[in-house]
Amino acid sequence: MLRVRQDDECAFEQLYRRYVRKLVDFFYAMGRDVHQAEDLTHETFLRIWRQRGKYAATGSVQAYLFAFARFIWLERCRTFRRGRRWGWVPLREDLEEAQLAVASGDSHPDVRAGRAELESAIFAALERLPDEQRMAFVLHEIQGLSNEDIAAVMQCPVNTVRSRRILAVRKLREMLERVHP
Repeated sequence: MLRVRQDDECAFEQLYRRYVRKLVDFFYAMGRDVHQAEDLTHETFLRIWRQRGKYAATGSVQAYLFAFARFIWLERCRTFRRGRRWGWVPLREDLEEAQLAVASGDSHPDVRAGRAELESAIFAALERLPDEQRMAFVLHEIQGLSNEDIAAVMQCPVNTVRSRRILAVRKLREMLERVHP
């Protein structure tokens, strides 16, 4: 990132290749729309490039990137709530995609159906979490960020990150226990 700050386009390409998938996965886990996730990822990298001169090496590069991503996510949520709708993939389409992916495996039809059902229940439960809890959960469990990096991304104390993650896990357990006792 220090090289990017000095207008090194090759370093930016390396940064992009290293983190593009992680950011797409983050946005997808937050909003469940692959096209929107790709758009928001590209927007994140565009803004990072535009503001590269302001970079200060105060933490991990990963936390820096996800802080940008979080800001862009929250910005899009505010736009969505003001009435400018942007696409969310309906759960039915997600289920069909998941079933196709699972169907390509060699497992028994009952196992495939059970996996697809469980996957849809998990995604539905994640969608019902408040944004801050879902973000803390996704950043830790899916992206593998430390509590300290998540605190930097979310601009809150580490203990707040811990409590949001704990609440997210409790709520997910409660929701999933109703579906799969």
